[in-house]
Amino acid sequence: MSIREQSKRETREALLQAALEQFAAGGFDGPSLDAICAHAGFTRGAFYVHFRNREDLVAAVVERALSRFLDAVITSGDEEHGLEATVERYLAVAAGGFRELRGVEAVSEAQEDAATGVLFHQVLEACGRSAGIRERFVLILEGAIGRVARAARSGQAAGRIRDDVPAAEIAGLLMLLALGIRAGVDIGLSLDVEEVRRAVMRLLARDRGRC
Repeated sequence: MSIREQSKRETREALLQAALEQFAAGGFDGPSLDAICAHAGFTRGAFYVHFRNREDLVAAVVERALSRFLDAVITSGDEEHGLEATVERYLAVAAGGFRELRGVEAVSEAQEDAATGVLFHQVLEACGRSAGIRERFVLILEGAIGRVARAARSGQAAGRIRDDVPAAEIAGLLMLLALGIRAGVDIGLSLDVEEVRRAVMRLLARDRGRC
């Protein structure tokens, strides 16, 4: 990578991080583009090199926050137990934030900041107002469902996860449950993580008595 390309990448990253911080504090409608650019240390001219308009920036922030959140909670490796681990990690983060994974998983500060800065209801509001943002949101979720489905198939092959329901359907239902939990936590819903975990795993397990 050339010095020029590296500089462009760093500028885009700085603008994204500044937007994430500003949006987290003031919502997607609050901070002006000038405020975001000033926070990043760049001009509007630099902004328009990387983003077409405000909507394009919001879409990029949504994509960054959701992708890093999903990367942090959808486990990789240990395929036999991957689905169970993903459920546990998601519930831990939903209830207590990324501090619940500190010391157990290698969660970077960048992942933590990007994943927790923007509230889920803000993302839904942005999706409701922009077809472009909504399309990118759907693509991210579809990719996540595919990853969860692979974990479900591995669990089924190992005899841990029920196989009377297709893995893709299990993944889709878990994603819908995850979105509901995230929205509930954002509005202050009390969540008993262990009880939810037990209920989910009883529904998923081939041997119901083992959860």
